[in-house]
Amino acid sequence: MRPALSVMSILLIVSLVCCDASAKDIGDYISEARALADGRDYAAARALMEEAAAAFPQSADILAYLGLYTGMSSGVASDYMEAGRLAMSSFEILDRAVALDPGNPLPLLFRGIMGVNVPEFLGKLDGGIGDLSRAAGMLEGSGSNGSPETLVTALSNLAVGLAKKKDADGERKALEKILRIAPGSEAAAGAQKRLEALSDAPAAGPAGRGFLAPSSADSPDIAALKESIGKNPADGGPLLDLGKAWLEKGEYEQARQAFKRCTELDPKNVEAYKLLFTAVGELAEKGYDGTIYDNTDYRSGLAFEAMAALDRAVDLAPGDIELRLMRGISGIEFPLLLVMHAQGVADLEIVAAAAAAADTLRARALYYLGVAKQKEAMRYWVKVAVDHPESGAAAMAYGAMRPETSVFDPEEHEKPFVKIDFVLGFEDELPPQTAVWVEDEKGDYVATVYASGFAGFAKEKQVTLPVWAASSGFEGVDAVTTASIDVGHYVYVWNLRDFRGEKVKKGKYAVKVETCYWPSMKYQMVETPVTVGGKGEKSRVEEGNFIPFLEVEYYTGK
Repeated sequence: MRPALSVMSILLIVSLVCCDASAKDIGDYISEARALADGRDYAAARALMEEAAAAFPQSADILAYLGLYTGMSSGVASDYMEAGRLAMSSFEILDRAVALDPGNPLPLLFRGIMGVNVPEFLGKLDGGIGDLSRAAGMLEGSGSNGSPETLVTALSNLAVGLAKKKDADGERKALEKILRIAPGSEAAAGAQKRLEALSDAPAAGPAGRGFLAPSSADSPDIAALKESIGKNPADGGPLLDLGKAWLEKGEYEQARQAFKRCTELDPKNVEAYKLLFTAVGELAEKGYDGTIYDNTDYRSGLAFEAMAALDRAVDLAPGDIELRLMRGISGIEFPLLLVMHAQGVADLEIVAAAAAAADTLRARALYYLGVAKQKEAMRYWVKVAVDHPESGAAAMAYGAMRPETSVFDPEEHEKPFVKIDFVLGFEDELPPQTAVWVEDEKGDYVATVYASGFAGFAKEKQVTLPVWAASSGFEGVDAVTTASIDVGHYVYVWNLRDFRGEKVKKGKYAVKVETCYWPSMKYQMVETPVTVGGKGEKSRVEEGNFIPFLEVEYYTGK
């Protein structure tokens, strides 16, 4: 079993810097904050360390613990936007701590722990591995103040990071060092289990080279480029051409690998970063597919990777107006972190004000600045709904979001059928996950009529639509999974067939609609009965603000 981050081991780490006359006060702050964090009151621990940072602004230890507790607060935040803000703030604080005292292993240790344990799409994994390696080296050199605990913490988390990078050889070395340093300990037992699991695994080969392997499916131009690269692997020109060829053929993952290798060979190649952004963006635009089954962070990771490539391109060519426009648009359309929205607005303002920019570029910049302002305005309504759900202001927000209803023509559908008519009455940063399905009067699953893309493919990892996931077991989902619907009025038709495609019997059924919004995590599930067979009947339910209206009607075959 891989050694995991232990909160207790972090909280028990002893400060490594020798203290002067004022260090007792610093130690008191740290001890009290540890006690609060031990009780999982990370907000109070963070507030106490903010007070300590004001009193001792030059203490790298104080900033290190402040950064740590800010990161821990991120891990328990219920709002994804707030979690992202706290995570980024944690790294900013830890960066200051490292800069303040580069020879102190404690800030490096905490920044490394954060780096290897936050989601990989935040782009902190490589830095975290580097920090932990440096901290471990410092601790080994100092003898860890006579105690192996801090060094073991560094090595355990280093092993976690190396495992994520699929560096089995490096992971083995870190685990073996734990066995030598702390034999008989709980950490050593965990390291031994992980080593046994790795015993048959081959050492990791050079990263990112599999895409160059010859294949019988290669077209002549691709084969020739691969051969050219094999003769001179350090030449980025053929690699760039190979990536372009794959991009034209729609082989986006292969193109991505080629462009990534180009940037490794030449970290200042603006064109390679720009093309990498394009390839990764195309992968993300494909929408949700079976990949999400194994990695629910897959699409978010692609979005962050694309933005990182574009950031690097802009850093290398800050005067390139087209690059600024690309990053500006991406920042506005990218919903995960507000810092990217702010950067997007800044880029678009630069393009809009650039006298040298073509009119078409300035026009697009102005349009997306308008989109940005719409999003900013909508966030106020979302905040009202989240923080003051029962207020009159929230009622006004719900009313303003609620769409007009549309007209349904039953003659356009083969009878008998059941019409399912409902409204999604809320708008968030992303379209919600939504499912519409039918159960029989015993509560047994009959069929899914509609499932949004992410909900359909997340499979057993689906958590935000728990009722539908538990009922359906994802049977017959692929046939009805389409793009996610947003705020609006929708009408679906159930053709009276179950998930196997067989006609259902006459009797009583229940139509259910479940939806969950992101990042506010607002949720609602509604249901109403319907009788199949006999005279046509209608039933409706009006409750809540997220699915404020659901009406179901059976249309006879007569």
